[in-house]
Amino acid sequence: MADAIIIVVLACVLALIIRGMVRGSIRTCDTSCGGNCGSCGHACSAPRIRLTDEQRAQLAEIDKRSGVH
Repeated sequence: MADAIIIVVLACVLALIIRGMVRGSIRTCDTSCGGNCGSCGHACSAPRIRLTDEQRAQLAEIDKRSGVH
């Protein structure tokens, strides 16, 4: 009996998640925003790492050498 209750609860949670995805209330940056994370909200658009000024300069130099704009 307890197994059936757990299965029903899990099914309800899954149904709510799917319903939210279909209605558009649950979005992910890589799929809903077309890679434009700036429009997805703070949690998605926040950078995961912090670069020092020196690291940014190194990254800019690498981008420049590789032809990335």
